Amino acid sequence: MAKFINLEDGAVFHMGQGYSRRLISPDSGGRNITLNYSVFQGGQEFPQHFHEVSADIFIVLDGSVSVRQGERYTPIVKGDFAYIPPGEVHGTVNHTAGEATLISFQSPPDPELYSGDRDPAKTGVMPQPAADAASTVRIESMWDTEAAAVQGAQARVPASPARGMAEMTLTCLELAPGGRMEREEQGGGETVIFIWEGTALITSGGETGRLAHGGAVLLETDEAYAVENVGTDELKLIRCRASA
Repeated sequence: MAKFINLEDGAVFHMGQGYSRRLISPDSGGRNITLNYSVFQGGQEFPQHFHEVSADIFIVLDGSVSVRQGERYTPIVKGDFAYIPPGEVHGTVNHTAGEATLISFQSPPDPELYSGDRDPAKTGVMPQPAADAASTVRIESMWDTEAAAVQGAQARVPASPARGMAEMTLTCLELAPGGRMEREEQGGGETVIFIWEGTALITSGGETGRLAHGGAVLLETDEAYAVENVGTDELKLIRCRASA
């Protein structure tokens, strides 16, 4: 059954600086995937940490941050994403004077991120990458892949097992006002759809939710759904599906 959540309904969690909410997590039924939403003011940092078995994909929705790995800082801007394989030390820092907004997906979930057991302020240990280790983090743009028409939407697939990111498939979808798409994900794990821009009406399994920026829906494996752009502007969605 589909589960709908608005931004303000996500549970706040604390790690480092900034403001973070977990929208999809084991607490809300996410068995294979999580979704977090974070806002960082200038100078704020989400401290370095790692996940033994979880992969991370985080996306800059607005503004800019730097991916930190020890003393290596790599700037990423609106529309960029970073793929963090399991075991890779990483953090983010807003080196700008403006506000930055990010979302992140993890698969499989790492409950220790929410319990505080990844937070150096609690553990007293700041993980550091090995001095001579080459980074396996991949930083790419959501717009680097060519758009294709997919059942009423324009779709780009910048991250997937076929592109060397085994744990998740990331898709950016764009629907014009009045546009509608119907789809059934097959052969994978749970799917999360996040509303980046615009207003969507999403229907699945007899349940319907109207969602704007920051809203999300969690879909079970192979669950069919329909998305309609009910706003006056372009609807931009980020869909992330956990691998089987």
